[in-house]
Amino acid sequence: MIKLIEINQVNQDIYPLNILSLKSIESLKIDHPIVIFTGDNGSGKSTLLKAIAQKHGAINTGYFPLDSAYYEDIKPLSDLIKLTYDVKNKKGFMFSGEEFITFIHKIQEEKKDLEAYIKEVEVNYKDKSDFARNQALAPARKELNAIMHQYEGELQHKSHGEGFLSFFKSRLHHKGIYFLDEPETPLSPEHQFQLFVLISDLVANGSQVFIATHSPILMALNQAVIYDFNQQLKQIEYDQIKSVQFLKYFLNHPHLFKEKVKGHSNE
Repeated sequence: MIKLIEINQVNQDIYPLNILSLKSIESLKIDHPIVIFTGDNGSGKSTLLKAIAQKHGAINTGYFPLDSAYYEDIKPLSDLIKLTYDVKNKKGFMFSGEEFITFIHKIQEEKKDLEAYIKEVEVNYKDKSDFARNQALAPARKELNAIMHQYEGELQHKSHGEGFLSFFKSRLHHKGIYFLDEPETPLSPEHQFQLFVLISDLVANGSQVFIATHSPILMALNQAVIYDFNQQLKQIEYDQIKSVQFLKYFLNHPHLFKEKVKGHSNE
């Protein structure tokens, strides 16, 4: 697993090295199985997560591989990262909640293409023997069957949250390294807790998980170290997180916010 992350700060004038939180990093010693990056949008948390995943050579579950031109903007940071392992493990993957919808659409398009191909072959082979027709159809049918059953049914017929959890369960390998970028995006609070349980089980069986998140539920994971990316990077406790403090206050005093909004709308 990853035990040390070092960044050779040779040029802080180019993106993304000029992000304030990233400029403050020289090394991060990792002695927890769960590493959580939190902070406002644009603070650098997802950028660092993806750069670490790129350097590690993680498989991306989204549409584009991490070493493709789509992720070219994080390469200047990835090139300067050095990862030290106790045991290097290539199992696991990179997952982005934002890209999950793209992944579902890709599956839909593949399914439609296969179904169209099967219909075309059935028409073209209608006067041929059953053996010849089945031989022509076998590869497409096998691929379509894999899509239909790999994720406990058709992902596109489930809610985004249900589809994600089915996907996640189907790809789990214990003792892997996982990089999750805002995985709460398609998830309700109840589904976020189910993911909380899945991650806890992963860690209990020897995995390591890096998470960039806004979710107070995921940030409460046991055995996690939390890094705050607002301003200079720093380690922080759960109750010190600004978004957690705000949510607690909002849930305890919703009437104050209702009154504030009502007063503003009457101005």
